[in-house]
Amino acid sequence: MDEDFGDVRRNITLFLLSLRQSIDRPFRGRAPAADGERERFMNTMLMVEEARIRFNTYTRYREEPTLDEWETARKELLNFINTFINSPEIDPAVYNRRFIISSALQRDREQPSPFVLLFVQKEERPILADALIIFRSYLEELNTKLAPTQGSLSFVDLDRIVPRQQVAPVHFGIVDGRIVVADRSPIAAEADKANIKSALEHIRGSGDHLIRNLETSNCDRRLLESVRELQSQLTADANIVKIGLTNMACGVMCAQFQRELPDALNGMLNAYNASISLYVAQFKEWDQFTQKAAAIDLDEDDVAEVDMAAADLIATLNKNPDLADPEVPKTISFIRQFLSFPGNSSKRAAFAMIRTIENLVSSIIRHSLNFFGQTAEKLVDAGSTAVSKMIIGLLGIALMSASGIGPAAVRAGAPWVKQAADIVQKQIEKASE
Repeated sequence: MDEDFGDVRRNITLFLLSLRQSIDRPFRGRAPAADGERERFMNTMLMVEEARIRFNTYTRYREEPTLDEWETARKELLNFINTFINSPEIDPAVYNRRFIISSALQRDREQPSPFVLLFVQKEERPILADALIIFRSYLEELNTKLAPTQGSLSFVDLDRIVPRQQVAPVHFGIVDGRIVVADRSPIAAEADKANIKSALEHIRGSGDHLIRNLETSNCDRRLLESVRELQSQLTADANIVKIGLTNMACGVMCAQFQRELPDALNGMLNAYNASISLYVAQFKEWDQFTQKAAAIDLDEDDVAEVDMAAADLIATLNKNPDLADPEVPKTISFIRQFLSFPGNSSKRAAFAMIRTIENLVSSIIRHSLNFFGQTAEKLVDAGSTAVSKMIIGLLGIALMSASGIGPAAVRAGAPWVKQAADIVQKQIEKASE
């Protein structure tokens, strides 16, 4: 079975998470009663968790695992399966429980992948023992197609490697050699347009009324500015993902100042936020964004890493107004503030920032491809020093952006970012010769 490594990693992670959930399912909401049963249950769960952590050690922190690294990880997984199947520490009843594979991705639920189908094709879900055997056979037959080494790739390969701009709070364009923020109004399904238009008119009206009430209250000015910003985006038909995130930020701020406001005003704020939540939920882009954000595996270190990368990018853009319109660092700064969200919301915000920077890199690379010949060794317009410097400057921003979020982007499902950074680095060195 030939699969891309990203798919293999997702499949293995999905199996281990589903295995843990299938073991845990009978004890949801209660611990095993007897001491011996409780100890056995804990040891079983630790075996699964250790296998997951060891697999992550070889793969999660490697943008492009070598064949040796992958083979070591695969052998350890096979050893785990064989040990688990034959372990005297595990309650025999565990093997007879139904194995339920549950993916967080909607596409796997609507159109199951070949891997998921291994466990759901039969009328009855397999028992856990059978699921382990199926998974072992999958690992034994697996022949992962790892990404080719950077030495075999050239700048023109980026056209294939780098995706078009994706669903994110911000999209970019290049106009007259400068990065600009590209307008992207919400796109509604034809059948929903009339209802969405009516809902938006109602929300805008209630937002204006809310702002007037806040202006005459003694509320914190930061809350008022948060509502004004959200209302301005709704009035301007702004990017739907940006509206959704701004609404989340507004909701967080409302909760912080709830005790300082009268009940009537709190009610208006809550209704306003709820209405916007329902509004953005009507758009496919917001649904895609929230599902992907929920499925990624980012931790606090990743959030901090993305925050530092965003800060460096903003500083560089501000220092190079000839390469970026002032609205670009301003908009990225606006998205960056969401990283301070509490709990899991910060991970969704980190995904938003990663996608925003990915779009910036994509826009620069695709624009720059037009200026390079098929040999990717020199600029087409080699006689234009100004154009050359502009392209090299833009590529420098793309390189810094991609390098800054590289590891986190891999964990967010975008390994192409690291590949692109390596290729761009080599292209800059060639063009500077």
